[in-house]
Amino acid sequence: MHEALSVEVTTRVFGLGGGRATAPTLVALPTRTLSARALIAEHVRVELAQMERRRKTSLALHYMLADDVRVQPAATALAELPRAEAEIRRAWQGLAEQRYVLVVDGLAVDDLDAQLSLTERSAISFVRLLPLVGG
Repeated sequence: MHEALSVEVTTRVFGLGGGRATAPTLVALPTRTLSARALIAEHVRVELAQMERRRKTSLALHYMLADDVRVQPAATALAELPRAEAEIRRAWQGLAEQRYVLVVDGLAVDDLDAQLSLTERSAISFVRLLPLVGG
């Protein structure tokens, strides 16, 4: 039997003289065991739904996907909301290119097909590391 689960997901960026984190986002998952690929997709869908509901950009998606996170995200008009499929593919590519790290219960996950076993207490973070100034 597969039991549904809700987990808190935080997105963090480290560099530029410190770190920043988003407020945790509650992500409902269809099952307690799923791939990293499925977890990323669900997180992106939740962030896009919040963008639509709040009518403002998602700092979590900005930290994960922006070419330069130092540039503030532009305001997104409701008609210009990104398509979920395209943003999910960008997020998968970001993990594959090591633009960010998925950390689940203290362990880095870099394989999109890795199977994750989650609980209500699982700690999930997307972490973006910025290079130090000068290298």
